[in-house]
Amino acid sequence: MSSVAAVHEAEAFGLAAEIVSFPTERLAAAISDGTLATIAGHLVEHLPYEMDGWGQAFSVPVSFEALQADYIRLFDVPDGKPCPLYTGVYARRRHDAMEELLRFYRHFGLTVSPAAHDLPDSVPTVLEFLQFLCLREAQDAGDPSPLRMARADVISRHLYPWAANTASRLAGRSAAPFYVSAVGFVQQLARAEMVYLRSATEAVAS
Repeated sequence: MSSVAAVHEAEAFGLAAEIVSFPTERLAAAISDGTLATIAGHLVEHLPYEMDGWGQAFSVPVSFEALQADYIRLFDVPDGKPCPLYTGVYARRRHDAMEELLRFYRHFGLTVSPAAHDLPDSVPTVLEFLQFLCLREAQDAGDPSPLRMARADVISRHLYPWAANTASRLAGRSAAPFYVSAVGFVQQLARAEMVYLRSATEAVAS
């Protein structure tokens, strides 16, 4: 893996964190005027792996008010089958999953700020941590294996199960097209990363 590839992966995780965070007027404008689709397309073209079927609704006009309402309905106060934005809800024991994520964060010198008023298994927080690991890999001249192993563990044990379960639940919720695409983007990114990291590990081992 090159440092350039790691930078592009960091940018993709950063974008993923933004699109599943509470929406802003800036995000609504970027969706409506096609900026988000352009940015996402550029990122995907430069990733070191293929991603298919992402972002179909990244350029569908939507108002800020409608985007907020959809987010709240689906994730904050669901009126149907819940789709929480917390990875630990799909673990056998959520407390253990949160503790595991905290150990990852602390190992790399990070903490979850009390001012953030969020939990360690918040999906945007997990995505930002993965972004951090990619940036560390790009900047570090040493052995990247520990960073890649941490990334693979967090994705396979936390992020991907959340994305797969949430995509399935949204399918039965008459979810807004944008959020179907947003969760689909996270799922595709997580799946592609797992395959890529596995291949890289096997190449090093051989």
